[in-house]
Amino acid sequence: MQASIQPIFTWSRSRIFAGVSRNLILLVEWKGMSQGDEARKKSRKVVAREIELRIWLESHFTFIKAYGCTAEAGEGRSLLLRLGKIHSGASKFICLEFTTEGMPAGIHEALWLQWQYKQPPVERIKELPLQKLGLEYSHHTDVLAIGGNFHVEKHLELLKMIKVLEEASLHRNRSTDPMLADKLRRQADKLLLLAARSGDMQLVKEAEVLYKQLEA
Repeated sequence: MQASIQPIFTWSRSRIFAGVSRNLILLVEWKGMSQGDEARKKSRKVVAREIELRIWLESHFTFIKAYGCTAEAGEGRSLLLRLGKIHSGASKFICLEFTTEGMPAGIHEALWLQWQYKQPPVERIKELPLQKLGLEYSHHTDVLAIGGNFHVEKHLELLKMIKVLEEASLHRNRSTDPMLADKLRRQADKLLLLAARSGDMQLVKEAEVLYKQLEA
């Protein structure tokens, strides 16, 4: 039977300078896949529920923070992410921040990941094959000049925007709260600067949402 979710993993940097520790962002995206003709007719049909992503870290990797979800510490060097449900055709994403120790030049394994979920209508538990992610460590100085992945940076800033908006929704007097107003303004400025660099109009629209929150 076809898998109900299709995951994609993208590093903020897939090549890093050897021997130097640094922080990295992993963008995790997953899409709800349709299961046959009947599911295609019902675009809002739930195709997977109680989605969990288990992550095992190699010894040179340390987890820092999750954006868009909560990470639970598991046995050994592992994390458990509970990611709810997804509908057919829908897409979701989160970002995870790690720090890696300086490593010798070469390709080194970083993370091992496995998805588990319940597949309606029989609610049978499904597991996707265990997947490993690696990173290339290099002594070539051209690695230092390579910028981060824009796709990852964009999604990270969108998740930060959602977090700031959630905080704003909990404070009716946000216009008189200087710390919250500053957060809204700084995040809006970040999105606008990223939009100016990339020409991405979605970021412009999201920045406008934050600026309107400041005016409300």
